[in-house]
Amino acid sequence: MEFVDVGYAYLAPILILLCLLIKNKKAIYLKSLLEAINVSLLFFIISATRSYYGLYLLAKSFGFNVTPQGLLKFASTNIPYFAKNILMLLLPILFVVKRFSGNLVLSTIMVVFLWYDVLFCLFNSQPFQLVGSNYAPFLIPLLRYSCLIISIYSFLWLIKRLSVNK
Repeated sequence: MEFVDVGYAYLAPILILLCLLIKNKKAIYLKSLLEAINVSLLFFIISATRSYYGLYLLAKSFGFNVTPQGLLKFASTNIPYFAKNILMLLLPILFVVKRFSGNLVLSTIMVVFLWYDVLFCLFNSQPFQLVGSNYAPFLIPLLRYSCLIISIYSFLWLIKRLSVNK
C-alpha cells in the first residue's frame, strides 16, 4: 500500500479544514472519515518499514556498518530528516487509540510531516516535486485507496469506534 501516504497527504487537509469550518451534524461524518483515514496510515507504516528493512538488507549485503552505532553515525548527517521519518512512523500508532484517532492536531502534524519536503523547498526557493508526483497511473492506486478507506470505515463502524456511533 504505497499510495496510502499520498492519498492521506491530499485528503486529510481537506477533511481537517471542513471539520473546522462545518459545525453541524455533517461534521460528525467528516470526523469519522478522518478517523478512518488516520487508521489507514497503519498500512503506510507497514510499507515504509518493509522499505527500510530492504535498505538495511541492501546495506548489509554491500558490507556497510549496520550496527546501531553505524546507523546513528549515518543518521547524524541529517538529524531533522531522520527525526521526521521516525516521528512519521511512530505518530500513526497513536491513531489506533480511540481517543487520538480523530484528533485534528495530530492529523495536522502528520500532514505537515508528509508535506515537509515541499514546504522546506518553498521557503528556501529550491525546485520541488509535489507529493505523489512519481505515480504515473493514478487510477488504480486511487481505487485501491478508496476501497481501503471504505473497508476501514465499515470495520470501525462495526466495532463502534467512530464519532457517528456515539
